Amino acid sequence: MGNNKRKILILIESLDSGDAAKALSTLVQYIDKTTNDVTVCAINAGGQYESVIKENANYKAILTADSGMKRKMVYKNLPMSMVYKFYVPQGSDVEIVYSEGFATKLLSASSNKKAKKYAWVHTDLNKNHWTREVFSDIKEETEVYNRFDKVIGVTHLICDAFKKEFPNVKQPVETIYDPIDSLSVRLKSLNASNDTGPSVKYRLVAHGRLESRNEYGRLFRIVKRLVDEGYDLGLWVFGDGSERGILDHYIKENNLQERIKMFGAHPNPYRYTIQGDLFVCSSLSSSVIKALILGLPVIAAETPELKELLKNGECGYIVPNNETGLYEGIKKLLDDPQLLAQYRQKGEARGWDFDIEALMVPYENIMMS
Repeated sequence: MGNNKRKILILIESLDSGDAAKALSTLVQYIDKTTNDVTVCAINAGGQYESVIKENANYKAILTADSGMKRKMVYKNLPMSMVYKFYVPQGSDVEIVYSEGFATKLLSASSNKKAKKYAWVHTDLNKNHWTREVFSDIKEETEVYNRFDKVIGVTHLICDAFKKEFPNVKQPVETIYDPIDSLSVRLKSLNASNDTGPSVKYRLVAHGRLESRNEYGRLFRIVKRLVDEGYDLGLWVFGDGSERGILDHYIKENNLQERIKMFGAHPNPYRYTIQGDLFVCSSLSSSVIKALILGLPVIAAETPELKELLKNGECGYIVPNNETGLYEGIKKLLDDPQLLAQYRQKGEARGWDFDIEALMVPYENIMMS
């Protein structure tokens, strides 16, 4: 690679199925390779996204499953400055840590005086301060963050929570949304599937893990109630999880086989989603952004995260986070095609805010700093 390229180091604890690893796999695919020479260093080898990283960046893993004594040295015995010196790639122009906790602690010990240093935060640390287990106390963690030039939160809420939890961090805190592969989403939606099942007037779509926190039980009850009231609608659900059996039983017990179809963890849900009339969400998920990218109107149970994403209801219909609120909201949209069309238009416009080219601009600015 050319010597005139900016050398970028990105440190992450692992490349498993977490949000940070997923976002990083998109980032390395779309970062400008003509001006940047990117190295990703994972503390732990393996993970769902490792192959994508290897294809798009220089890659190093510090520990493998059989590291044994080396693992103990890295996590417990050696000072962080020595771990950085012995195991982290040297000489970068920009150093980024892309996950909280131990990786942040490690990169804060960098001896690279010339490099700009940025710490990414993907978690609301005010609600879920799981990184306490890594640091002796809040003072030590504060000192670690103060060694970076800037802290980056992936939503405004995460930034606000960080400032509340760490009032003595003096470095700037800025929001940069995770990159979403909007191009891939649009391309995968082009060949709409013919395997759509019985024809209905309105098709609801939902994505997400089949777990109690995502409240699929109440959504299924709402669908049954609306069908009983004479609404010609169906529901497609994409995702798998521990409640699959319970939900299957509910469908059979209430003769909803022609109304509700569960696709499981489908490799390409977008070729179906594009045919939907309304996307239903009761928890924060990147699938909401992908629904907006595909131009679906969104109805969402109120959470602070979804209010931010949908601009306080401007770009999606936000309802109280309970069964009655969601039922009444869906019914209102089905009864008012003009209102449904308005949310489709506003949602599609919001979707362009998450176009990959737009999302990459602040990343490129960071790389060039």
